[in-house]
Amino acid sequence: MEPLKVERYVAQRQAQASLPVKLYALFDALLYARVPNTTPLERSAACVALFDRTPDASLADAGPWVVDLDATTATMQRALRGLADSADGISWLISAYPLPSLAEELRERLDVRMPDGRMALLRFYDARIIGGIASMLSFTQRVEFFVPTFDWLAEINGELTIVHPHA
Repeated sequence: MEPLKVERYVAQRQAQASLPVKLYALFDALLYARVPNTTPLERSAACVALFDRTPDASLADAGPWVVDLDATTATMQRALRGLADSADGISWLISAYPLPSLAEELRERLDVRMPDGRMALLRFYDARIIGGIASMLSFTQRVEFFVPTFDWLAEINGELTIVHPHA
């Protein structure tokens, strides 16, 4: 099986990094379920539902998930490739954080305060809109938002786009 474009990118990035980095997939479980021949998502050391341990925990199975690509099954890797090749897309995160720490960092970014004081869900886990979100952030906000990652990429219809650090 040919390596994912993102896997080639990670190999190049690792050669430049001074510490080990990992590749994580970030995606919406409802979009994942639309990919043919997927297996149900199950919580494990390699697969975390971001809505767990939040007020939206009852929606966790249909919300955002983050997966350690190296620690998951070949079946799930094929499903994630299918999502990356679809119009729904997937986000790829390159990080030195272990999965539990990365998941916690991402959870902290789920809710944002609107100018009128109300709270809203920030759908940064949707590969179709993360580029737009990133472009609206100030330099300081971008630094704060993307701190747990070396690189944040989106792959839609098989096209890989760098969202951070070069967006």
